Amino acid sequence: MSEEAEHEEFQLVDKILAGQRDLYSVLVERYSSMVFHVVRRFEKDSDEAEELAQQIFVKAYEKLDRFNKKSKFSTWLYSLAMNHCRDYAKNVRRDNRRISEMESGFLDLNFTDQQTPHLKLEMSEWSKLLKQSLLELSDDYSLPFLMKYRDGMSYKAMSEKTGVSISALKVRVHRARKELKSRLENEVQP
Repeated sequence: MSEEAEHEEFQLVDKILAGQRDLYSVLVERYSSMVFHVVRRFEKDSDEAEELAQQIFVKAYEKLDRFNKKSKFSTWLYSLAMNHCRDYAKNVRRDNRRISEMESGFLDLNFTDQQTPHLKLEMSEWSKLLKQSLLELSDDYSLPFLMKYRDGMSYKAMSEKTGVSISALKVRVHRARKELKSRLENEVQP
């Protein structure tokens, strides 16, 4: 990438951070093949890979203000994607599970203009249901859940911040997921 193109990309990031969020789709389009390439090294299932890639772009969007322009955006995004995939792979091995519907960024999936109005409405309704369900959980469950899935914190970092043991935090996050799933399923029952 030329210096001029790199400078243009830095300006694009500045515009997104200044409130022109719809421009983020330019970066998603530009780097989706790179992110999918990284993801496919860790996950062969197409649906899981797509979900993982979406999580990476959501995480990158949420952390865009941390991009310090000391490297190319592609380098920063690649590093973020690799770290996210490594964490995912560790969690899959440790928990013997797949990505749940409550993973990182689930609350904020409405940032892109590429979604249809119907999908935006559906995601908005799910987001409201999820937020309401989170409010109904005790702080002992909701705070670790949000630290893990919204903030993308490791259990070690969560433990250091809260003073709660890693094993207790894992139990709390698991129970929060289970309780949220139950509450959401009850909400959508006919």
